[in-house]
Amino acid sequence: MGTIQFLFSVNAGIRDYPIYLDRATGTLFAVQKKTNTNTADTLPNLPVMQRWWLYMADLMETNPDNSPVVIPLERVFHQA
Repeated sequence: MGTIQFLFSVNAGIRDYPIYLDRATGTLFAVQKKTNTNTADTLPNLPVMQRWWLYMADLMETNPDNSPVVIPLERVFHQA
């Protein structure tokens, strides 16, 4: 089982998780759609998550603990 499948199987409440790449800038953009009862805040404590961050560290900007740097974005439009 791959890491992403594992994260969904631990019932963290992440129901959709696309990752986009802007090839011109090399920027990864990820969006997590979570349920109201999600436990996503506990994922950083899981060894599998820490291994995933280490594996992905060469592909993304990271903090000292290898967690991805997160830059909050302002929503400028949404159509449901």
